Amino acid sequence: MHRIVISLAGTAALAVTATACSGTERSTGLTAAEAGPATHATQVTREAPAAQAAPAAQALSKLHATAKDAFVLPNGKAVRLNGPNLQPIWDKNSSDTWKQATYNAIKAKGFKGVRMVLFWDDFEPRKGVWNEKAFKTLSTALARAKAAGLYVVLDCVHLYGKPEGQSRVPTWARKADGMGAVAANGLRFLQQLATRYGKNPALAAYDPVNEPYRWPVDHKSVLADYTKIVNAIRAKDSKTTIVLEPTYGDAKVPVSAFTSFKPAKRTNLVWSIHDYYVGNAGAGYDRNGIGTSPNASDGKTGYKPANKANLAKHLNVQIAMAKSVKLPIWIGEFGIGARAAGHDQFIKDKVALYKSKGIGYSWWEYQDGSGAFSMINANGSWKPWATWVR
Repeated sequence: MHRIVISLAGTAALAVTATACSGTERSTGLTAAEAGPATHATQVTREAPAAQAAPAAQALSKLHATAKDAFVLPNGKAVRLNGPNLQPIWDKNSSDTWKQATYNAIKAKGFKGVRMVLFWDDFEPRKGVWNEKAFKTLSTALARAKAAGLYVVLDCVHLYGKPEGQSRVPTWARKADGMGAVAANGLRFLQQLATRYGKNPALAAYDPVNEPYRWPVDHKSVLADYTKIVNAIRAKDSKTTIVLEPTYGDAKVPVSAFTSFKPAKRTNLVWSIHDYYVGNAGAGYDRNGIGTSPNASDGKTGYKPANKANLAKHLNVQIAMAKSVKLPIWIGEFGIGARAAGHDQFIKDKVALYKSKGIGYSWWEYQDGSGAFSMINANGSWKPWATWVR
């Protein structure tokens, strides 16, 4: 379930962060806003200490995807891309963002990349009017990640909240649901990203729509919209990998639904889920094929190590489907609240599972204003368990 956290990050910049995204919002047919009020917290954090210098970064080569591996070097060697989610734009009218030291620290910790969470309304507040300040800040963030030797997955349109995932969709662009808004009005924005950043070797992938909203669930129409999205990006960037997500983070999508996915080029594509499942209900899907709730995305639900085998059952459903349609898998989000029962073992068991499958993953998130999912302390130092995410 989504919560909005207002935090102070880095210098004095204001960051509005959408925390832990998950399909739990649809287990009852309610959005988070309908289910209850948003949670607000204020926390002051300092930049990651400059002393945490990264090792000398190697020049990055453009990655591609195969039917087996989500991220592959030109020489054919697979890269298990792992690291945190991170929000680079704190204020659409400010250039304040994470310093080079942050990216150096992430690299020095042993991570290979970051998933950058973007909000569409920061970039295109009015139809066809671009906020160059936001693009400049994003350019700075990408340059710093590249300098540290980190790859970047762009979470281009981060859907969450009400109405139907459109809390940060520009008002002028809203439709019946967030996925519809992107397919109808967001293609120009996605093409702007592709035109400006597609040749950057640090850009590992576009993740164009975070948790595409559509209720009642209609996987075929979601994949038909993905056809429009992929074709629009490919018109400006023919090479960079594009990520596809199921509705609400980890919905079970039937192979038959892919008959509506007909992009002009079906190469360099990745299937990505958000995996907050705690193993409390067998394979973990309800009658609508949505991941069961409660789950760890609420920041409170805990984990019982006795349910470990069910974690694999849940993931294997996605692996089997993706294999059938010849797509590799990457975990765009996973996490558990800091005070949730079984926190440490959840991380160890999830990471061990992903590694056993050769799958990369991204933790939600590097810095969370409420602290529920944050990988760092208030002074910028790593929390002890962050090492296990590596």
